[in-house]
Amino acid sequence: MSTTSIAATSTVAAGTIVYEGANKNAGRTTLTSADFMKLMTAQLSAQDPMNPMKDTEFISQMANFTSLENSRTLSESFKSFTTQQSLAAASNFMGRYVTVKDATQGSISGIVDSVVLSGTTPSVVIGGKSYATDLITAIGTPATPATVPPAPAAAAPGN
Repeated sequence: MSTTSIAATSTVAAGTIVYEGANKNAGRTTLTSADFMKLMTAQLSAQDPMNPMKDTEFISQMANFTSLENSRTLSESFKSFTTQQSLAAASNFMGRYVTVKDATQGSISGIVDSVVLSGTTPSVVIGGKSYATDLITAIGTPATPATVPPAPAAAAPGN
């Protein structure tokens, strides 16, 4: 079994260990499983051999981390599902007559030519310009041209 050494450069206070290159991930707000394992290894190597961590505490920390990781994965899956649902719902606007709020021109109405995905937000395209679906204020069916009934057939001569 191979082990990775973690070089502790100094101890600031009891239980606080400062690592070389600690600022390389400054600004990162998530703890990866690799980070967790490094912390756990450091905790186990720095513990008092006469008063070791109880196995229940160790198992509890592992369970908490697993639960957190599962929550993060579920959140990412839900975000992807929400994006897919939004795109599917936006596709219902295709060929429909809609009115949208335009920041510069007020209300714009027209038939939706296409639906595009900008990041995770679907937008409708009307007359070559893209509008977020949350700007839609009215939805209708396109007007159909008036149909003129066919003229009655002329009677054949001699009838």
